[in-house]
Amino acid sequence: MNQWVGLSVSIGMLHPHHDSHLLIDLYLTMNTKNILGVTAAIMAVFAAVGLASAAQPLVELRLGNNAVEGRIVERGQGWCALYDREGQMHTIDLDKVTRFKKVSSTFAPYSFQTLRTKLLKEFGGGLEVATTRHYVVCAPRGRAKTYCDVFEKTWRRFHMYFAIRGFKMNDPEFPMIAIVLKDRKSFLDHAKKENAKVDSNILGYYWSTHNRVIMFEGQKSQAAVFDQNSATGQRLLASALRDEERRGIYGGGSRLEDDAWGWAFGGQNTRHLLDDQQGIDGVATRAGINLDLRETMIHEATHQLGYNLGVHNRIGRNPKWIVEGLATVFETPGMEKYAMDRDVKKRMNPGWHYGFNKFIKEGRPEGFLTTFIRDDKPFSTQMGNAYAQAWALSFWLSETRPRAYAKFLQKMASPDVTRQLTPESRVKLFTESFGDNLILLDAEMLRYYARIK
Repeated sequence: MNQWVGLSVSIGMLHPHHDSHLLIDLYLTMNTKNILGVTAAIMAVFAAVGLASAAQPLVELRLGNNAVEGRIVERGQGWCALYDREGQMHTIDLDKVTRFKKVSSTFAPYSFQTLRTKLLKEFGGGLEVATTRHYVVCAPRGRAKTYCDVFEKTWRRFHMYFAIRGFKMNDPEFPMIAIVLKDRKSFLDHAKKENAKVDSNILGYYWSTHNRVIMFEGQKSQAAVFDQNSATGQRLLASALRDEERRGIYGGGSRLEDDAWGWAFGGQNTRHLLDDQQGIDGVATRAGINLDLRETMIHEATHQLGYNLGVHNRIGRNPKWIVEGLATVFETPGMEKYAMDRDVKKRMNPGWHYGFNKFIKEGRPEGFLTTFIRDDKPFSTQMGNAYAQAWALSFWLSETRPRAYAKFLQKMASPDVTRQLTPESRVKLFTESFGDNLILLDAEMLRYYARIK
């Protein structure tokens, strides 16, 4: 029987080291004591979950006329975060919580069938839903299965890449959701509805709060022209970054820093690489998925996979160079087709390689690596160069120090790390993994790319 905090909360958890149960009874009134009691109850649930993570309860928090159900995954001074059964993350201001109850002793994500029903209801006519082992994809009729296949193959490539480097991964806790809308107008209307700050050049995004990839069909290369005369020579979007703190879904401003906007850019001329009919690009080309949409799918799917498989942390601060660098490395067709080839150039992203060389020619500052890893400011002050540098650094590490790079990503995804990142700790964590002489490391990276013609 569900018991409101206003009456009593009983939470039974088997302590892993003692044959006993943790029993908490809180008797509260609807005043200051209620706020303190709700906070205490949530803290008790969180503590109990820490003792027995295999038996996490499903709880409900009520905020006025709204209620949210899920499992508590993090708490702080006056706030908590929980995942609902779809996998969306909610940041709760505990001062706004009026009631709390335990709904069930066990939290379980929605089934694929339930998600299918919910998505069809949310997006209405003209769309269908298809599923694979890991994905639920909502797309225009007759297309969803094709998109599912591309996403599933992306998962396999991502999982294999890290598995052979010693990064052990479990299946994602939640089915991963992707929405492919019919056109740009539908995409922009949806983004506006969920308060996503996108402009008419954006081709897609992943937002770790709602844990969905959002994009649209009918994409063209509208972000930038890939030629020697363009401002940066790659796919840049002037308004792609949003640096202000995102507001929480319930109870006022979010207290979690969310660096998980994954922006997909328009395609450069890499169509000559799409002659493989077996992998992701074979599926895409046979199905008539154009290059821009394919790259959008892979880029955003990489963000989603990173946050769902433990390469990034959904709660906390993730350095942008890590998040965007990994996505730009994976988005190129060569990462699958030529995964084992000795010719490293076949795995390179030609657009960002060109952009990095251009950055060097135009006066990349000496010792820029130290400046770059300290904070995210370069992504605001020189976005094109920052993305090019993120790709170059991530690709270089993955090729020359694959196991150290995988271990570094695993360390950087730790909650203890992401909660307390500072410029000093970012540098320290990097040097602990790759060496403490950043000037020499920077020079080595530059020599690496100078040898590639």
